[in-house]
Amino acid sequence: MKNFRAFTLIELLVVIAIIAILAALLLPVLRSTKNQAAKTADLNNFRQMMIALHVYTGDNNDVLTWPNWDYGGAMPDGTARSGWLYTPDLTATGTNIFNAKAGLLWNSLHAGKVLLCPMDQPDELYTTKSGNVEQRAQQLSSYIMNGAVIGFRSGYHSNAVPVKISQMQPGDCVLWEVDDRDPSSFNDGSSWPSEGITTRHLNGATQAAVDGSSSYVRVTDWQNDVADTNKNRLWCYPNTTDGGDLVYGHNH
Repeated sequence: MKNFRAFTLIELLVVIAIIAILAALLLPVLRSTKNQAAKTADLNNFRQMMIALHVYTGDNNDVLTWPNWDYGGAMPDGTARSGWLYTPDLTATGTNIFNAKAGLLWNSLHAGKVLLCPMDQPDELYTTKSGNVEQRAQQLSSYIMNGAVIGFRSGYHSNAVPVKISQMQPGDCVLWEVDDRDPSSFNDGSSWPSEGITTRHLNGATQAAVDGSSSYVRVTDWQNDVADTNKNRLWCYPNTTDGGDLVYGHNH
């Protein structure tokens, strides 16, 4: 009969150590690959959203959508204004307030996956500084519209009319992947550039411009544009010299 030699303890430990080393080498590669795939999905999502936005403006005398600068509430006249992402349901509560099927781009996008980064967790629980645990108010989208299309704060709970897409420059940023570390980033469907972007994609995020292009931007480059006091691709409201709010400029 043949004798079968068993592994010694030292040999087993060596094998385990080798497996651990290989895992340590492979995990960053796998994470990077997964991140790259999610970033590619975001860029494709933006392309679809910008096609839908251009179709909308083409049928709406070149005027852009309302950006949902409303906190999910009513306008001064008591009505619910339809925006790019949703129309507030004033009879609902919680996340049901944000009615995506009544959004201005719903017929083109039908919401769903095109509005979410694959790495995003819209039902994530957040612990606030006061110790409270809460979820996002608006869980429809990982992306947000630039408040520049209505002049930022001058549009909050006002009757400001969105500008025409032809008034903006081709490289002006219309949509971006919002900072997911703060639930207040998802209070509605629009934002100031200074409220930031996500860092989930290797310290950067994805964005979409007026010309329909989508691209990746690092946080440092975004912050440099936010700090710029001149009109630029983020501060791009056409009706002010600095691209910011008519009254508050680049501050909020």
